[in-house]
Amino acid sequence: VPCAVRQHQQHSASAQAYPSYWARLAMSNKRAAAAAACAVNFPAWGAMCGRLLESLGSSGGDGGKEYNYANGVDDEGLAFIKFFATPIEELDMMAAAVLDEEDVSYEDLVEPVRLLQQYEIMFWDAIFEQK
Repeated sequence: VPCAVRQHQQHSASAQAYPSYWARLAMSNKRAAAAAACAVNFPAWGAMCGRLLESLGSSGGDGGKEYNYANGVDDEGLAFIKFFATPIEELDMMAAAVLDEEDVSYEDLVEPVRLLQQYEIMFWDAIFEQK
């Protein structure tokens, strides 16, 4: 987005809550909460990105032709979506290792994971509203 356009855009508190809460978890060293949130959210995010990649990268219907992704799913314009559509190997094991290290209970994780999920919904809703 050009600088002149960004200067006239208003920041959305709804869009800032999600990255702000991630920063808060990091700064307060809540590694277990972050790991649990990733283990819960990333597979769903990845599946959605996979469906979007397949749709945008296809050559029929409302996919590639309309959006001009000439190289299908390997098109450079789809690299971000393709990256997140690729499952993270052993994500559950990595998250479990952090949970074991931090020695946290289920109750310690429920609130931060729930908040992250709600803040993410707020983020995407705010993005949609700004279009």
